[in-house]
Amino acid sequence: MSSNLTHGPRNRLLARNEDNSDIINIGKMRLLLSNESINPLDRVKEAQRLLSFIESIFKSGSTGAVFMYLLDRGAATAWLLQVNLELNEATVYRSLKRLRAMGLVTPEWRIPKQKRSRGGPRPMVWALLDASIEDVAHAARDHQRALSPNYRVAEELVQQLLPECIQKEITYTKIMKEAGNKLAGSNQRIRDISELASIILKENGIRVWR
Repeated sequence: MSSNLTHGPRNRLLARNEDNSDIINIGKMRLLLSNESINPLDRVKEAQRLLSFIESIFKSGSTGAVFMYLLDRGAATAWLLQVNLELNEATVYRSLKRLRAMGLVTPEWRIPKQKRSRGGPRPMVWALLDASIEDVAHAARDHQRALSPNYRVAEELVQQLLPECIQKEITYTKIMKEAGNKLAGSNQRIRDISELASIILKENGIRVWR
């Protein structure tokens, strides 16, 4: 009897813990709901508040995607959200409007017009409430970069290269080779995109050997 109690349930628990998404989610809930209160009722109320907050955001898939992007980066323009989340303009603005109505994002800063730019309103940087000045500045910089088709191709190339950056380093020759395999174009365009990819990799902590 003792042996069954000792080994049977234990073996089942060990098996249950292996690659079980429900157990992983339970652990995440513990982290989300960790607070100083030891009162079970207070903890239940906190869980209900958190669940209501999450549901209000993610009842719209696009709004949830925009929120997650901002959660990761702090700030963004509508154009960055369109490019990186593959959403159309109207959907992005509806999502930002919902998040603003919830009091989660604010229109933080209008990007100055560039020389030779076409007419129309200046792009707005939208920021989460806890975003920093650096987050807003990075969003403005990334917006200008994302206007360049070459830069967007370079970002795609970087995503392809990252798994190959063993020990946080890569050679420029490797970047050029992969760019050549990816692109059908002039040697100059391949070099331009390779240079942009090198800059992005360095910003992500990858050393580029030349």
